[in-house]
Amino acid sequence: MPDLQAHSARRIHDIMRNFLPRTDHLPAGWVGFSLRTWCSLVLGLATAFWLQLDNPLLVGVTVMILAQPLRGQALSKAFYRLLGTMVGMGVSIVLVAVWNQQRGPFLGGVALWLAACAFVGSLERDFRSYAALLSGYTVALVAVNCIDTPQNVFNIAVSRASAITLGVFAVAVVNILSGSPEAWRGLAAGLKQLIRPLSETARAALQHMYDRGAQADIRLGARILALTTPLSYARTELERGGTRANGARLAMVSMLTILDCARGLGRHTGHGNIDPAVEDAIARVARQTDLRTDQSGFTTHILDAVRATLPGHAPNADEAFAIERAARMLSARTRMHAGQAVLTEGTGNAHDRTVSIAVQPNYLLALIGALRVLVGFSFAAGVCVITGLPGATVALAQTALTLTLAATNVDTARFGMGAIIGLPSSVMAAALLNFFVLLHGADMPFLALTLLPQTFLACLLLMRPSTAAIGFNYGVFFFAILGLDNHQSYNPTEFLNRNIFYLLAALLAFIILVLLFPPSPRRQRFWMASTIVRALERQMAGRGEADSPARLTRAYDRLAQMQFWTDRLPGSSSSARQMESFTTFAELDGALARARTYARQAQAITLLRPAAERAQRELLLHAPWDVAPRLREAMAAIPAPQAQLPAQTQIAAINLLAGVDGVMRAWQAAEPRLRHYGIIKTKKAG
Repeated sequence: MPDLQAHSARRIHDIMRNFLPRTDHLPAGWVGFSLRTWCSLVLGLATAFWLQLDNPLLVGVTVMILAQPLRGQALSKAFYRLLGTMVGMGVSIVLVAVWNQQRGPFLGGVALWLAACAFVGSLERDFRSYAALLSGYTVALVAVNCIDTPQNVFNIAVSRASAITLGVFAVAVVNILSGSPEAWRGLAAGLKQLIRPLSETARAALQHMYDRGAQADIRLGARILALTTPLSYARTELERGGTRANGARLAMVSMLTILDCARGLGRHTGHGNIDPAVEDAIARVARQTDLRTDQSGFTTHILDAVRATLPGHAPNADEAFAIERAARMLSARTRMHAGQAVLTEGTGNAHDRTVSIAVQPNYLLALIGALRVLVGFSFAAGVCVITGLPGATVALAQTALTLTLAATNVDTARFGMGAIIGLPSSVMAAALLNFFVLLHGADMPFLALTLLPQTFLACLLLMRPSTAAIGFNYGVFFFAILGLDNHQSYNPTEFLNRNIFYLLAALLAFIILVLLFPPSPRRQRFWMASTIVRALERQMAGRGEADSPARLTRAYDRLAQMQFWTDRLPGSSSSARQMESFTTFAELDGALARARTYARQAQAITLLRPAAERAQRELLLHAPWDVAPRLREAMAAIPAPQAQLPAQTQIAAINLLAGVDGVMRAWQAAEPRLRHYGIIKTKKAG
C-alpha cells in the first residue's frame, strides 16, 4: 500500500508537471497529502452511505477538519476531536435540558460556554487547544440547532457522534496504511538542523567573539521552542513514545542551555580577570567531543587542565564564572546528543526524570479572544432574533463556529478574510457540482471522481500559510453547503435557502473578526514585557521560580513571544534596544535563580555554609540598590577553591563564586535599564 500510494503520487505529479510547468513551486508533499485526504473521504462517505447514516455530510466535514500532512498530526487531532465532541455534546444536552423553554438564558449560557472554551483554548497549544474550542462550538452546532426542537437534542448528538467517529476511523485507517510522512522524523530533522548554529554560537562564545545581539539569540531560541509542536504530534507514532518524547525534550532544553551559557560566556568572560591558561584549558576540554560526563565532571576536567599548566591554581571569581558556564554548556552538549539518540533510536535512557518544557500563557490575548466570542455571538444572536428568519439558527451556529476557531489565531482579521472568501467560493463550487455534475451520475465511484479536484484544491490551499484560512473555510464547509445526503436534493430553492445563511454567517464573522477588538501588537508586546518584569521582581524578592528546565524554557518563551509581536510593528532602532533591555532582565532573573541553587548546594558543605548563607541574604535585591558592593563582599567571603580541598568542595565553591559573580555582572548590565523603565526607584525602600 505505501509503495502503491507513492507510485501514484509520482505519476500524478509527473502528469501535472506536463500541464503546469510551475508545479515544482507548489508545497512539498501536496500530492500525497491530497491523495490521502481524498482516500479518507471516499472510505468515510462510502461507509456512511452503506450504513445509511443520518448525516453523511458530517463524515466529509470531519475528514477535511482532520486533513493534516503528517500522520502524527492527523492521529493526534483525531483523538482530540473525539474528546472535544464528547464534552460538547454533554454540555449541549445539559443546556437544552435546563433552559429548553427560555431562549434568552439558553443563548446566554451558550455564549458564556463559548467564551470559556475560547479562553481555555487560547491558553493551550496545539491540538489540546483545538479540543477546547471544539467542545465550545459543538454546543453551537448541536444545542443552537435544537433551540426550537429541544426534544431532538439527544438523537442529533448521537447522530453527530456516529458520523464524526466514522470520519476519524477513515482518517486513521488511511494514514496508518498509506505510509504517510511521520512527524517524529521531521522533529529529528529539526533538531539536527539546529546543531550547526548552536555549535557556531558556542564556538564564538569560547573565542570571545560573541556579538550577535539579543534578537538573533531570541530567534534561535524560538526555533528550538517551535519544535514542541511536532513533538506533540510525534508521540502518537512512536513505540516507547513517552521515553522517546522525553529524549526530544531533553535535547531541546539542552539546546536552550547551550544558548544561555554561550550568551553569558561570550558577553562577560572576554572582559574579566582571566588567566590565559584558564581560557586555553576550557578550549582544550571543549575540543574533546568524545568526552561524556556531567557538569561536575567537566568542571573537574577543566581544573585538571588548568593545574597541568598552573600547579595549585585557585580560580578567582571571573575564572570561576568562565569555568562554570563552560562546564554547564559542555554537559548540555552531551545531554543534547543523548536526547537525540533516544528520540531517533528508541534505546537508552537519556534522563532519569521527566524533562518539562513550560510556556508563558498569554492571559491578555486569551481574555480578548473570549470577549470577542462573547460579544460577537451575542451580536449575531441579536441579528438572528431581529430578522426572525426560520433558518437563522444555521447562521448563528456557523458564526459561533467561525468565531471560536478564530479565537486562537494571532491574526483574526486574516481568519475573517478566509471566511468571507472561502465560504462564498465553497457555495459556488457546491452549486456547480450539485446542478451540473451530480445530475449525470449517482453512484459512489462517480461521486469519488467528482470530489477529486475539489479535494486537491482544498488541500493545496491548506498547505500554503497565506491561504490556509481560505482553504479551511472552503474545504471543511463544502459538504455542509452541498447538503450531501443519502437522497441528494437538486432543488435550487432549497439550496439557496440553506446557503444564504452560510453567507450571512461569513459576513457576520468577517465584521466581528475584523472590527471587534482588533489585535494590537503594541499592546501584546507590552503585556509580554510586563510578564518578564514581574518574573524578575519576584526573583529579586526571593520568591521567583527555581532554576530548572521549566524556568529556562518559560523565560525563552516570554522573549520569543515579545520578539514575535515586535516583528509585527514597524522596524526601528528603538525596538532592538528594547529587546536588548528585556533580554538583560531575563538574564538577571536566570542568574539569580542559578545563584540561589548553587548557594543551597554549598550550604550542605560545612566549610562553605557561612559564605553560602551570606550569599543567600545578599541575593535579595532591594533598595537602596547598592547591589554590586554587597555582592563583592559576599564573593570575598567564599573560601578559595584550593587544590588541596576535596573535589566536591572545590566544585561547590567554584559554582557559588560563579553564581554570585554572574548576578553581579547581570545586575551591572540591567541596572541602567531598570532605572530607565522606572522598575527600581529609591522611594521603594521600606
